Amino acid sequence: MPRPALLALALALMTTLPALPAPVAAQEAEPTFCTARINGRDVVMGYDKAEARLSDTYSRREQLATRIGRHDCPSYVVLRSLTPELTDEERLPFCLRFDKASESVLGYDLGPRDAWGQCRRQTNAVCQRVNQTTAAARAITGAAARRSVQGMQALPDGSGAVIISGTGSAISGALASLGGAAAAVAASPVLLTGAAVSVVAVGGTVYACSGD
Repeated sequence: MPRPALLALALALMTTLPALPAPVAAQEAEPTFCTARINGRDVVMGYDKAEARLSDTYSRREQLATRIGRHDCPSYVVLRSLTPELTDEERLPFCLRFDKASESVLGYDLGPRDAWGQCRRQTNAVCQRVNQTTAAARAITGAAARRSVQGMQALPDGSGAVIISGTGSAISGALASLGGAAAAVAASPVLLTGAAVSVVAVGGTVYACSGD
């Protein structure tokens, strides 16, 4: 058979062969499903076990509980679902507020975490996002760097967060003095209650943490 004909036959055979499966490493990992109880409701979530093993925010105690058959969601997965706009590093100031009576996560608060990602010191405070404009967070971070607002400081945990605590009215006045986007945060209803509040600026987002 002439050489051109052989080449044509070889190409034809190649096009009829079934496609080979993708290498195992290139295939997407199937998510591991778990259940988290948040505000009295069971919420199903999915996460990557391979990533979990490499996560600094996934304690050995939680890893062991998963291996022996518990299917509760790892704390970092729950915290991610509550603060999707942040990275794991930016979430460092926050912990899960947990209610033992209802065995339910009620939200997130400021403070160190225990081995389960819960707040070591449980209070009645809970944080909420009050502003998600980069301009507001930058204004607050810049004020801390310039020390232009008394009591405003950067947290030493590597998150890049800036915090100021006090009564809502005092914090509102301090933020209003910065003008611009920070003044919009000052008008948040959370800060107008007069109760004790902590305002946190991190990752382009501003949070207010106060009692229920």
